[in-house]
Amino acid sequence: MERQHQEGTRDAGGWCWDCRAAAEPRSCRQHEVLDTEAALGRHLQGVMAEAASQLGGLLGQCQRERALQALTLLATESWDLTLRGGGRELKGTVRDTEDPLVKAVWLVLATRAALTEVDLERGGEMGTQPESEREPIPEPSILAAQCPPAEEADQPRLEVNVSEICARDDSEEKAAALGNVIGVERLVGVYCHSDPAWSLQLLQRAAPTVEQLSVMYSREPHLRAVHAMPRLRRLFVWGDDGALDAKPPELPPLPPGHGNLRWLTVWLPRATLQSLLQAHGHSLEELALLVGTAGDEAWPSSCSDLHSLLGQCGLRALQRLVLWRVVAWLHDTAACCEQRTEVRRVLPAAEVLCSLCDPAVTGRF
Repeated sequence: MERQHQEGTRDAGGWCWDCRAAAEPRSCRQHEVLDTEAALGRHLQGVMAEAASQLGGLLGQCQRERALQALTLLATESWDLTLRGGGRELKGTVRDTEDPLVKAVWLVLATRAALTEVDLERGGEMGTQPESEREPIPEPSILAAQCPPAEEADQPRLEVNVSEICARDDSEEKAAALGNVIGVERLVGVYCHSDPAWSLQLLQRAAPTVEQLSVMYSREPHLRAVHAMPRLRRLFVWGDDGALDAKPPELPPLPPGHGNLRWLTVWLPRATLQSLLQAHGHSLEELALLVGTAGDEAWPSSCSDLHSLLGQCGLRALQRLVLWRVVAWLHDTAACCEQRTEVRRVLPAAEVLCSLCDPAVTGRF
C-alpha cells in the first residue's frame, strides 16, 4: 500500500525530499516522495511555536539602519518581490501591508535578510546597509585552499594573503607579515605546518579583527587561537595531513560576545569537528563538510551515523549543508540518498546537498 501511495504521489506531482524539488516520475524512483501537504508539514514541524516565541525578540535586534528598513517596509502600501535561488527566480507583489503576518515577514526580512537599498535612478546601491553587516559572497576553492577575492561591494577594508611566504625562510618577510596582519579583516593562505611558531603568532596578531580566515594543516595551538577569535564569520579549515588524529583536541564552549561564525568549510577529526560545531551551532548558517557515505573506513572516509553527529550539535541556524566527497572515498548513490534523508530529519530547515550527486555544487568547495 505504501509503495502504491508513493507511486501515486509521484504521478500526482508530489515533492521529492531528496531532490528538494517537484517530483519527476523518471528521476525520483528511489527517492523519498511526499505529497505537498506532508512535505510542508515536515518542513514546518515545530516552526510555528518557535517563530511566535522569537518574533518579540527581533525588535531588540533592530539596530538603527535595520529599524529604518523595517519601518520603510511597514509604511509602504505594496512591494514587488524578486527571489532567486537554486537556479530559479520567483516574482510577486505583496499589497496587504496591514495583515499581521505580512508585518511579521517585513520585520524578519529587515533583521535577517541584510537588505541593501538600490538607487533606482543610478542603478546602484545607496549604501544604507552598514559595511560591517554585509555578508561576503565568495567561497574558497578546494584546489587553491584559500578564499578567493570577495565581490567589490563586500571587500573587507584590509586583506592579507600569506600563502606564498609560509614555507619560506625569509625572516624579514615574515616579520613584515606579522605587522601587516594587525587590523586585518580577511586573512587567507595560512599553512601552519611549515612554520608552526610563526603561523601561531600570525593568527594571534590577526585575532582581534579578522572576520574571514583560511587555515591549512593546523596544530592544536592554531585551532585554539582560531577558536578564540571574537569576530570570525567565515572559516576554511583544512586538516587532511592526520596531524591531529592521534589525540584530537576538543574545543571549549565560547565566552559571551564570541561565536558569530556563519560559514564554515571543514576537514577535521570527528571529535574536534563536533566540539567546533557545538560551539557555533547557534550562528552557523552554511556548512561544507568533508565526509563519505556509510562504510567500514575510518572517519571521514566513511560515516554511518552522520545524522546522529549533526543532531548533537545544536545547528538551529543552519540553512545549507554540503557533503563534500573525495572521489577515492566511499560514495554509493543509494547510501548517499539514505544518509541525506537521515540528516534532513534532524536538520529539517537546511538544504542538504552532495558534491557528487548535485550538479549545483559539483566542482566547488
